[in-house]
Amino acid sequence: MNRQSGFTLLELVIAIAIFALLGLASWRLFDSVVRTQQGAGQHEREVRALQRAVGVIERDAWQVVADSIVLASGRLQLQRSHWPNPLDQPRSERQTVNYRLEGAALWRDSRGEGPVIVQQQKLLEDVRSLSWRVFDAKRGWHGETVRGNAPLALELVISTGRFQQIRRVLLLPGALP
Repeated sequence: MNRQSGFTLLELVIAIAIFALLGLASWRLFDSVVRTQQGAGQHEREVRALQRAVGVIERDAWQVVADSIVLASGRLQLQRSHWPNPLDQPRSERQTVNYRLEGAALWRDSRGEGPVIVQQQKLLEDVRSLSWRVFDAKRGWHGETVRGNAPLALELVISTGRFQQIRRVLLLPGALP
């Protein structure tokens, strides 16, 4: 009797089917991990952009000159001191800074005293809404400029990207002991 050992065609088809199912399950798992990683990466980029923008605004607010904040229809203008001068040029350390919403982008325009050189910086994109308010001891929170009342805090409320509403309250130099 001639007995050959090996696999039958039916056994090979079943093995290939099982291997195909394992491959399909592995591919779906890998695809799910890649999509999750891409979503997390996009979210991280949006958070970093928002942190950078708020950090710039925060640094300007810490250096604001007394009684220099002007609020007007979604715009903020202030004058800040301690403008870095790494080249030791003969110029003032004061700088006028404007924050404005143009289209869906938050812009920061700055210019120093003396020769007018305006620097424009796009801080944040995909901004849906932006509002500013100041707090002073006499009137509390309000969205208008009042001369003579030094504001103690600045409030920024912004809606951008995935974030419905971010509210940040920044203490101004007059509020610090």
